[in-house]
Amino acid sequence: MQEKLVSLGFDVNEAKVYVALLEFGSAGVSAIAQKAHVNRTTAYDILSRLVDMELATMGVETKKQTYHAEPLEKLPIVLEKRALETAQQAKQAQQLVSELKLVAGRSSKKPRIRLFEGEQGIKSLYEDSLLSKEEIRSFSSTESLEGFDPSYLHQYYRRRAGRNIFIKAIINDVPSARQYKGQDAKLNREIRIVPFEKMNVKPETYVYENKVAIFSLKERFGVLIESQDIADALKKLYDLAWDQAKSIEKKV
Repeated sequence: MQEKLVSLGFDVNEAKVYVALLEFGSAGVSAIAQKAHVNRTTAYDILSRLVDMELATMGVETKKQTYHAEPLEKLPIVLEKRALETAQQAKQAQQLVSELKLVAGRSSKKPRIRLFEGEQGIKSLYEDSLLSKEEIRSFSSTESLEGFDPSYLHQYYRRRAGRNIFIKAIINDVPSARQYKGQDAKLNREIRIVPFEKMNVKPETYVYENKVAIFSLKERFGVLIESQDIADALKKLYDLAWDQAKSIEKKV
């Protein structure tokens, strides 16, 4: 039950406290905190949020503050309301971006290097590529991809295609590469498969706009270089490799 609530947008402690409240139906903060395995202060804060969300009400019984679970039928209504608010916030954030760009001024154009570590760091690099306004040039290894988070990656591919961001990829010839190439049309990409002995590259490399992202899925480490000169140079080198890949490509 807690896991399902988390998948709907509750944080872990919110789910624990809400389930504890539902099991009691009506109880004081201390009893709910004990059953949910959270401290009393955390339980109090979460119960206050549940009241604000109209999933709980507060009353006083025998001079003790008591919380009551509201009918479960309210849950989908509350989640629908939250979804509408989130969509509105996303729209407002998009409008704010253009204003913030004026504040950022020219600083965003200065060359810089950023390091990313861990699984979340790698995902941050993928997320950054979803902001690209041009096609992505990439070197990739499907073996490395299969060793990462398959659920996230396949979702990322669909999101990128949904944003109409085209990607060209040069990958080495392994069995899984042919599966990937077979999905090119629906994922808005073109893959060229080259002989393994010609290219055994495991780290991912993405080149787009003024950025070069190089990251090792195995080592969970990456670097993002933001430099127009470096990005332009690597785009030219990539285009040479892309043309060469066509002449040596192993056909599916």
